[in-house]
Amino acid sequence: MTYKAILTVWDGKRTSRAAIARAVQMIRESDGHLHVLCPAYMTVTSAVGYPFAVFPDAITPQEQEAVVEKAAKREQEARDMLAKEAILYSVETAILNREELPALMNHTARYSDIVVLPRPYGLERDETDERITEGALCADQCPILIIPAPAEQTRAVIAWDGSEQSLRAAKMALPLLEAANTVDVVIITKDQAAAQSEISAKDIGTFLSRHRINVDITILAHTGDAMSKMILEHARNLNASLIVMGGYGHSPLREFLFGGATRDILKESDIAILMAH
Repeated sequence: MTYKAILTVWDGKRTSRAAIARAVQMIRESDGHLHVLCPAYMTVTSAVGYPFAVFPDAITPQEQEAVVEKAAKREQEARDMLAKEAILYSVETAILNREELPALMNHTARYSDIVVLPRPYGLERDETDERITEGALCADQCPILIIPAPAEQTRAVIAWDGSEQSLRAAKMALPLLEAANTVDVVIITKDQAAAQSEISAKDIGTFLSRHRINVDITILAHTGDAMSKMILEHARNLNASLIVMGGYGHSPLREFLFGGATRDILKESDIAILMAH
């Protein structure tokens, strides 16, 4: 199993180059096709939505010229990066309002095997990156791989809670898990759920072993710290290069209002993350 159709985004930011490089590497390994989306933003809201047949009346000629120029610049930058790579690729520009980003990413990701993106928080990042990530993550049957910095993938950690989201993430991460030297499954549990956790651990261990993946399973007692903190500490202690986990067990709105493991780990992780909703 490999990822044949990969989607990534080029936004002109230096910190996005690691995600582009990882996507190129994955396409080279799978002999698939890389699609690069290059967004450029208007300041006015369009009732037409993306893609535009014509620009909305509210946009001035000066802004129209500027946004078209920016889109063309991003497209050329992407083509320059990919021209030297021996892969199949396509580059698409998208001129839209930032509010329309989640819908665009959701639609485009549905026709991809995986979306590779930079971490949406930290240096150079803003609310736009969060919208791109959330839109991609909420697409049906498409995981996202978050790349904070270039790293060789040698050890993977699966944050396992037995949920549909974590199972879907494990299944969609199989090409990456099969390529890893070591896979560790970590389960964080409270005392009253220990027995159920052992059953759940056996299930995921059996599933992965049938894919010829050697698995180590660790059950950790919940210390009272945030789940995201415990997952990250465990992954860092193992020198892991990839974390696999479910994303947005609750709605993105609830995550935004009340926090949650998804947002917390995206903000704090210096390790690549594959998420599936």
